[in-house]
Amino acid sequence: MPEKLDQKTWTKLLKEAALSIGGAKEWHWFSYHFSMLPPHAMAHSIVDACADCERKLPSLGFEFIKDIAAICGKEKHEPHYEQLLQKLAELLVLRKLLMLDWPAGTTFQHEPAVSVAGKRPELRVVTPDRRFLFEVKTPSLLEHIRTRRTNAFQVAGRALPMDKVGELVGDGGLTLPRDNPVKDFLLDADKKFAQFKAVQAETSVLVIVWDDFIYEPITVLKHEQCGLLTKNSYLKDKTGAAVQFAHVDAVVVVRHLTYLYRAAGDQPLQDRAHALDFGDENSLPNVFIPISDTRSVPDRIRQGLRAVSWNDPSLQKAADYRPSDIVFWV
Repeated sequence: MPEKLDQKTWTKLLKEAALSIGGAKEWHWFSYHFSMLPPHAMAHSIVDACADCERKLPSLGFEFIKDIAAICGKEKHEPHYEQLLQKLAELLVLRKLLMLDWPAGTTFQHEPAVSVAGKRPELRVVTPDRRFLFEVKTPSLLEHIRTRRTNAFQVAGRALPMDKVGELVGDGGLTLPRDNPVKDFLLDADKKFAQFKAVQAETSVLVIVWDDFIYEPITVLKHEQCGLLTKNSYLKDKTGAAVQFAHVDAVVVVRHLTYLYRAAGDQPLQDRAHALDFGDENSLPNVFIPISDTRSVPDRIRQGLRAVSWNDPSLQKAADYRPSDIVFWV
């Protein structure tokens, strides 16, 4: 049980999850995990994370349980599975953000809005000195993962002419870039953040949760010949110029989806204690990609999210953290 949360509240969260997920009449991907006594390790980690959110922002933990329980009804329906992992990724990031060492007097708002019909980012953090906005996005990757495992070649971005790539690949099979979700994440976050920034100064961060193949979003964002955050972006406006995301100050890419897949499938997690373990200083880092001033996002947030600058020399030594043209799988 998390510290400083009373046993009664923690038990209520567990009962809510067990009844609405494990004991529900409709089919649910996680019913196995939540119907066990004592709770399955993954179920326990979800309740613990919800409890941490609950004590920082009352009602948020129960809201997560209800949202997870509501994704049900169709047996082995993969879109539901992907929605559940996306919800867990949101829980992972929000819990981490809420648990950072914020200064005294800091307040939190879940899904705030400027107006009733306004767009809502995931979290707003108001400190005595500054305001921060966070949007959390996770792509659907199951079909992409299957394709990646099957094909001998992969292009992570749009840097190479496809006719030339086709000649090289032949019958080996080619995995195409998963770049349009990243583009959509940026466009959506930019619209959400713009409404807040039109009223007052806010520092805005888009957090994208990916799997271990983190070079994919890095390539989509920063490849010098096609990256969405470069002058050569494949996304152009009507004048032919690269589309700008003026209201997003930074992107953080978190490599964690693989742990959620493994935990849900009862597979060993290796270097993590449980499904929602964010990792420590010995874990492979996440990536920080600034869009505006590199100093706009304070160290408290970057270090809390374990995010190292994408072009840090220590990361550039590893192929996983470099933009790629083409990947050959053996």
